[in-house]
Amino acid sequence: MEEHAGPEAAILPSDTQFASAEDDLNSDSTRLTFSSPEIPQSTSDGSPVDKEEDASDQDSDSSVKKWVLNEPRKPRKISQKKRADAAAFEAWLEQNQQKLSRCPNKPSLDEEKSVNLLVRDYENKKIITSPRDYQLELFELAKTQNTIAVLDTGSGKTLIAALLLRWTIQNELEDRAQGQPKRISFFLVDKVALVFQQHAVLVCNLDYPVEKLCGEMIDAVSSREFWKKTFEENMAIVCTAEILASCLHHSFIRMEQINLLVFDEAHHTKKNHPYARIIKEFYINPKEGEKRPRILGMTASPVDAQIDPRKAAAELETLLHSQIATIANPTTLQQTVCKPKQEIMVSYDPKPSDWETPLHQSLKALIGGHELFRKPLIFSRAATAELGPWCADRYWQLFFREADSIKLEARTEMHFVRESASSQTMNEHMEQLRKAAELVRNHEFSRPAVDRNLLSSKVTELVFTLQQHFRGVDSNRRCIVFVKQRNTALMLADLLRQPEMEIPGLEVGVLIGAGNATDSGNSDTKFGFRDQVLTVYKFKRGELNCIFATSVAEEGLDIPDCNIIIRFDLYDTLIQYIQSRGRARQEGSLYVHMLEKGNGEHRRKMQQNKLNEDALRRFCEALPEDRKLTGHNYTMDYLLRKGGVQRQYIVPETGAKLNYKQSLIILASFVASLPHPPEISLVPEYVITPAPGGFQCEVLLPSVSPVRNATGKVHTTKAVAKCSAAFEICLALIKGKHLDAHLQPAFTKQLHKMRNARLAISCRRKGEYGMLTKPKLWSTLGEPTQLYATAVTLTTPAALGRSSTPLLLMTRQSIPQVAPFPLYFGTDRSSEVRCTPIPGPLEVGEEDAGRLAAFTLKVFCDVFSKEYEATTAELPYFLAPIRGKDHAFDFTAVKHLREIIDWNTLGSVQETQRLPYDLDEHFDDGFFKDKFLVDPWDGSRKFYTRGRRHDLKPTDPAPDGVVQPTSRAWKLLPQEKRDILNYSVSLWSKSRARTNFRDDQPVVEAELLPTRRNLLDENIEDVETDAKRCFLILEPLNISPLPVDVVAMALNLPAIIYRIDSNLIALDGCKVLGLEGIRANLALEAFTKDSDNSDEHDNPEKINFQSGMGENYERHEFLGDSFLKMATTISIYTLIPDKDECEYHIERMLLICNQNLFANALSVKLEEHIRSQSFSRRTWYPEGLTLKKGKRTNPVNKHSLADKSIADVCEAVIGAAYLSCPRSEDGSVDFDLAVRAVTAVTNNDRHRMTCWADYFAAYQKPSWQTAPANSTQQDMADRFARRLGYAFKWPRLLRCAFQHPTYPNMYEKLPSYQRLEFLGDALLDMVCVDFLFHRFPGADPQWLTEHKMAMVSNQFLGCLAVMLGFNKAMTFCSPSIQRDMGEYVTEIEEALRTAKEDAVKQGKEEGEFAKDFWVHCSRPPKCLPDVVEAYVGAVFVDSEYDYGVVQKFFDERVKPFFENMQLYDTFANKHPVTFLANLMTNKFRCADWRLLVKEVILGDGGGEGVEGAVGGETTATSLAMGGTPQVVCAVRVHGRTLTHAVAASSRYAKMAAAKKALQMLEDVSLEKFREEHACQCIIKGNTKESGSGPGSESGSGEVDVEAKVELHGSAI
Repeated sequence: MEEHAGPEAAILPSDTQFASAEDDLNSDSTRLTFSSPEIPQSTSDGSPVDKEEDASDQDSDSSVKKWVLNEPRKPRKISQKKRADAAAFEAWLEQNQQKLSRCPNKPSLDEEKSVNLLVRDYENKKIITSPRDYQLELFELAKTQNTIAVLDTGSGKTLIAALLLRWTIQNELEDRAQGQPKRISFFLVDKVALVFQQHAVLVCNLDYPVEKLCGEMIDAVSSREFWKKTFEENMAIVCTAEILASCLHHSFIRMEQINLLVFDEAHHTKKNHPYARIIKEFYINPKEGEKRPRILGMTASPVDAQIDPRKAAAELETLLHSQIATIANPTTLQQTVCKPKQEIMVSYDPKPSDWETPLHQSLKALIGGHELFRKPLIFSRAATAELGPWCADRYWQLFFREADSIKLEARTEMHFVRESASSQTMNEHMEQLRKAAELVRNHEFSRPAVDRNLLSSKVTELVFTLQQHFRGVDSNRRCIVFVKQRNTALMLADLLRQPEMEIPGLEVGVLIGAGNATDSGNSDTKFGFRDQVLTVYKFKRGELNCIFATSVAEEGLDIPDCNIIIRFDLYDTLIQYIQSRGRARQEGSLYVHMLEKGNGEHRRKMQQNKLNEDALRRFCEALPEDRKLTGHNYTMDYLLRKGGVQRQYIVPETGAKLNYKQSLIILASFVASLPHPPEISLVPEYVITPAPGGFQCEVLLPSVSPVRNATGKVHTTKAVAKCSAAFEICLALIKGKHLDAHLQPAFTKQLHKMRNARLAISCRRKGEYGMLTKPKLWSTLGEPTQLYATAVTLTTPAALGRSSTPLLLMTRQSIPQVAPFPLYFGTDRSSEVRCTPIPGPLEVGEEDAGRLAAFTLKVFCDVFSKEYEATTAELPYFLAPIRGKDHAFDFTAVKHLREIIDWNTLGSVQETQRLPYDLDEHFDDGFFKDKFLVDPWDGSRKFYTRGRRHDLKPTDPAPDGVVQPTSRAWKLLPQEKRDILNYSVSLWSKSRARTNFRDDQPVVEAELLPTRRNLLDENIEDVETDAKRCFLILEPLNISPLPVDVVAMALNLPAIIYRIDSNLIALDGCKVLGLEGIRANLALEAFTKDSDNSDEHDNPEKINFQSGMGENYERHEFLGDSFLKMATTISIYTLIPDKDECEYHIERMLLICNQNLFANALSVKLEEHIRSQSFSRRTWYPEGLTLKKGKRTNPVNKHSLADKSIADVCEAVIGAAYLSCPRSEDGSVDFDLAVRAVTAVTNNDRHRMTCWADYFAAYQKPSWQTAPANSTQQDMADRFARRLGYAFKWPRLLRCAFQHPTYPNMYEKLPSYQRLEFLGDALLDMVCVDFLFHRFPGADPQWLTEHKMAMVSNQFLGCLAVMLGFNKAMTFCSPSIQRDMGEYVTEIEEALRTAKEDAVKQGKEEGEFAKDFWVHCSRPPKCLPDVVEAYVGAVFVDSEYDYGVVQKFFDERVKPFFENMQLYDTFANKHPVTFLANLMTNKFRCADWRLLVKEVILGDGGGEGVEGAVGGETTATSLAMGGTPQVVCAVRVHGRTLTHAVAASSRYAKMAAAKKALQMLEDVSLEKFREEHACQCIIKGNTKESGSGPGSESGSGEVDVEAKVELHGSAI
């Protein structure tokens, strides 16, 4: 919906961020100064002077002359259209101020601060809300006795089995370490399909070798060698029961060699089932001393037949030598397993007797005698009545499809060969088969319709039911229709795919048992386990939302929760009813019983199953208390009284009392008060385990809690043990002041206080600060006794266009090495300048110093028209010519500095102010060549002489083509007086009238030198760079004693001195931070800010751009930000071992926040060293000298900087320090300098390290790390060493990296991986940033950031975790994690398999698969990327903080995926602003759209648009002022506001506004967009046209939509 835009103004308000045309000229480097002759100048003593009489005071930098233009690199101009749009945006802001300040949803805002954003990230992690008590209680029970878990479908039985398997394997490893014989575990299933499924689940969750065996491998498993090998190589086996029964019969494995038997769907244990045979024949009657395995049975119901459930349960317990355990209170599972909210009956008309369609009768006559067609004919006849005649005939149409005819003939032929039939008989049957196929092909099939003549009443009722629930409902609906026969499922699915029968929103599929559909003859109906998995996968993703399934979907297969279950064919047993009903687990789901009218058997079945279920429930309720899973719901008062006197705590200040019973209530209240999404209910979780003397409980709180867990004391009952744990954690909360003196939650208020901390600073807020223009080096004055020399040379001297000689810059202190930098002399003419320090000082005396000073002052006087009065003690530096060495000479090899100085030239310059020129003397032609001429009255006129022109005389007219002087005197001359003589004189009219120049003197051809000074600026368009020919007489001019090759080089000094000054000032800035090892060029880049919006990487329009400054701080800031994050993370992890991950983030944020960096920078006046102004021709001269003649300079020593820019420079300095760190040949880096940089800019006790070694020196190994490792932990370390190449010194540290927060701490006395994840995240971020920074030296920070996100994204790290097998090593207690992880692993493995197949098809090796195969996979469970980061953190800590192991992990495991970063351009472009740019350009072809931002002060709480903000921060200062400084971003399309968002920074505001715009435009067609926005833009090539009229311009990229468009980073 479009928001109303204000009127568009024609001017730009002064307070917007958009520069006006005048602003483009707001610096000395870009300003054009037009001086008026009427305005008097002043002399050095301040007295006014007649400019006409004393024009010599004009220096060469005067911009009076038209040809003296110092054009900068031209930033994008702010067009009239953009100004008008900005003005309209301002008007819109004013009109909507009240709306923006309104906050209708204030509670949901929760004050946007960086710390709040930080905490919120962890609140949004998936929190386990289902009660886990019953699962862990059952796990503990199964550890002590044989158990049959009777739990509803979807209640997490497989998780319990996985926990028990892990526990059993860990005990097995301990037993083996003590020398006991090896034993193995078996997970038994009833169906082949379940072998693959349960194996996939266990492999995904156990980091131990697990094998799978099924009937398809019956030949392979029939040898002792196979079983011996399998037994030795595996810890567990998943197989069908028949496989194990056969193995035991052959004694390949004995029962005493098995430590655990898990029976999936244990209700099958009856009669002669393999489950029953294994128990009867091998488990009972053990030999003396023989061990028997633990048994775990799992079922939704012990009843699998129409018998008394109590009897069935008793028989099952007897057979399995186990005891049933189930939920005592069914409400305990309400949050985990939702049963159908409603069960309804749908009745259909009685089915007629079976009958045959004409087609069936004809086919029966042809092929009825053939055995292969017996089953198809039986189905066809039954389907006529059951499904309807259309389905019966359609069956044959599918059966005899042309593609299957050849296969049918082949099968028929093979059948008769096996029967040894005669060839005549075989030929006759083959001919009948062909006739049958021809008959079907020629049959006229009707089209389906809801017609009782075509479809049965049962099918039509099914169609009506589906239409009722799928027409016009949401896409989350899922349905399963249960049938008995495979062919029924296939035919019903085919029916609903017909165009006439399609139901809008219904996508059907089939889920049937694995095997060959020999009864159908249709090859496409061959259904394997992979087909089942793919069907379930599509069902989960919503590609299918209704599947027709046989009993295979009732049990075993992990099918997503459904909200509609239809029993098309009614169940026969209670277990079928319970299991199929268990699929309807979505809230408000529906279960449909389809009953035949008048069919008493149907009603009897339904009623009987209801009665049996009630009887089963009564049986479970009658179980002894120790076999019920209570979830620890006890009558607390009774048990506490029974337990005697309990502990209590009284708060001294208030007398509030905390006791055992009250602790449960107080703790529940505290947890409920923690920040959390509204749809989530937080509760404490209790884990109770047997302990000597009774039970012990551990309580676990959500990750956002300041205290995560506590363990209570041992008590005789579970309930009191639970109270004890609650009491202990309440004490910890009181100690941490998270419960106040009245035992009320106080943690929320503390979070609020932290969020109010001023952590962020405004990118718009600016201040005026001092700016250094000269380095401290120049302030060292006095009579020099020794000087250091720096040779200034050109790498391409020919680019000057004339010969030149290097110069020496002589200083009292040695100048650090300055990196080469370019000078631009003209089109395609540039050269790098090298400033090479010459080893050793030069001892100088008074005479030497005097010569150097005279030469230096002469250069300033003649070349730059500045006559200074200065002594040798006052000059900050000296210049000297070089003798006999060209630019290519290696000046580092100079051993005797004195020998290369041209002392003769120094002496002649000192003695001669100007070369004598007496017209009465004779000069040969050689005198007139290569002289440097200076106009004493006009400093802008400098000349090189080419030679004498004998063909010209002074009174000849100035030849055509010469540059015309712009002086007023010349313009006033009549045409006949415009001769060479007058051309040579620049005096004003009155002075000219009083002066006589001889008209018989020689005429010289010369070159007028351009006065361009900013040679650092490569933008030289429309700027005169070449010398222009002219003709002169020498009498009015001074002939300088300076050699022209020296002058040619000296003319470059302004740019060279400016760049050296900038380098030295930047190094001074590093010195105030104590960082003296940073290379000069890196320091300069870190301190260079070349525009007002350097930090806005997504904005190509640079505001107030300063040209010629070189690289700015952006890339260094990107690098430094990452190192800052890593260094502070390591320090916090090291110094604060007892905090959780959330508090770590808060502590780190307080260190690295912009406010802290900004404040510390101001404290050392770092802002004075920032280079924000480009070269100025007025400020490069030395300061402190007395100017006798020439134009005074008033250097600017103030600059305006945004607060955030100063903070950004701090990060950039860290980046420069990082790059300056020495690197060894093996790639290792000495980070000491970068560590000191972090300490300097953070200035906080949490980071006082001065070298890398200080981190580990401060690390105190916790006791849990150094405790002896058990066999399980050591085995894990050994396996990881073989797999990944790193051997852990502390195996418990590795184990900790894989322990999920849901896994109770008391099991292994280890913390969860969250602290290590916090550490590993920063390490991984740093190594990825370093890779990108060096691999792509020209990439801007926007591009680097977007592509880094691919490398550290959860999507990639989740994939990496699976490929490294990390998912198998995780320990957790969450069925949802187990389910999600299994589905994700299946998806990733399928994607990898497809990628490898594609590589082979393309003629590549399998290992050359496309490395971006993971990009289009689903997002992984958060725990998978977490453990990758935790592993990196664990390796780092175990290696004693060796960064090299992190680098090695990256090189071996991560880098191979990102050798070609172009693969991830699309992934990177998911940034909402980039995405919006692509959408507007490629889809809508609109050129007139913009993102406009402005900082405003809103009322407390933000505005209406804040809900769209991605993040942001509010400062305490702004709140105190009664308003919140926020940035409003509006998406403007053709002058109107499409949508807007509000956040605390332009970055977040742009992201939020772009996201909202994308949502609004997602389904908008091109035609609708153009109509709604009156868009007539045409984007073609690099031109654009708009219906807005002439001169309209785009606010975004102008690209050719017919070409391949790729927008990256600042290309937006």
